[in-house]
Amino acid sequence: MPLDGGAVVVRSVNLLKLAAEAELLRYRCMAGRQGRRAAFGAIALVFVLAVLVLGEVAAWLALYLRFPAIETTLILLGINLIVAIPFGLLAVRSSPSRAEHEALRVRQQSLDAARGALSLAALIPVGNTLLRHWRNNRSLVRR
Repeated sequence: MPLDGGAVVVRSVNLLKLAAEAELLRYRCMAGRQGRRAAFGAIALVFVLAVLVLGEVAAWLALYLRFPAIETTLILLGINLIVAIPFGLLAVRSSPSRAEHEALRVRQQSLDAARGALSLAALIPVGNTLLRHWRNNRSLVRR
């Protein structure tokens, strides 16, 4: 079933639309992932700052007072560090989701198919001209 030039162009436009939609989906997924990374990083930063502040307080208390209050401060320091580590790991561990990979694959396939269809659309008029030329020359040879 041969396609005429108009149908090929319509198919190419549809493929380009599909590629654009896939790219938009990929950007949305990427933006969501980056937003989650930023949120986890901000939470980790809060706890890291708390660790630094409590570390300073612990050092000061250890040098100045030498009372059991330092043990409490060190426990709080350890708890803050334990809480900060998972959030920091979540912020670092972000990788593209399956949806981002799939959208990228669909976009690439659509663009490849559109390129192929557009080159076919460019060849149809040339083929028509060659076919017409061949028919005219063949009819001249038979006479």
